[in-house]
Amino acid sequence: MIVVSDAGPLMALAKLNALDLLANLYGKVYTSQSVYDETVTEGLAIGADDVAELQLAYQRALLEVASVDTQQAPALNLPKLLHPGELDSILLALQLQADLLLIDDWDARQIAEANFHRLNAKADVKGTLGIIVTACQNRILGLQRAIELLEAIKFRRDIWISAELRDQVMGTVRTMF
Repeated sequence: MIVVSDAGPLMALAKLNALDLLANLYGKVYTSQSVYDETVTEGLAIGADDVAELQLAYQRALLEVASVDTQQAPALNLPKLLHPGELDSILLALQLQADLLLIDDWDARQIAEANFHRLNAKADVKGTLGIIVTACQNRILGLQRAIELLEAIKFRRDIWISAELRDQVMGTVRTMF
């Protein structure tokens, strides 16, 4: 399975000390250089708590930077509102013919899905909450640990996931298992 990630899910999982879920679910995850710069380079510059875990994941090749061919960008419907990491992640997912794009930002997800559909790309789109649910479904996480991670998101001001969506997912997880 080929998986590409934007910065959001990587930072959220690292802040939750749950970055290992990616390796357990998908093995290697590809990112663009702009995502590496956002998560590691900028994280080091500001002394972010989660940067050491991210840096280690890159060193162990659980996360791997792949070069993005931006020549495809003009043919896509990619509004200027996208952050460089989001744009590069969408392009990289198309370039690698990824099975899955990990991205949290709602607008970026909608743009990715629309472009994937228009180009008949097979990639699905999932965010941090979807990763937690998938890990629980695959018994990589127990129900209690999944709920703990979802609850932890609620109290983290540095993880920008809608409380309403998180509560909805938590309710779904509790009824599934």
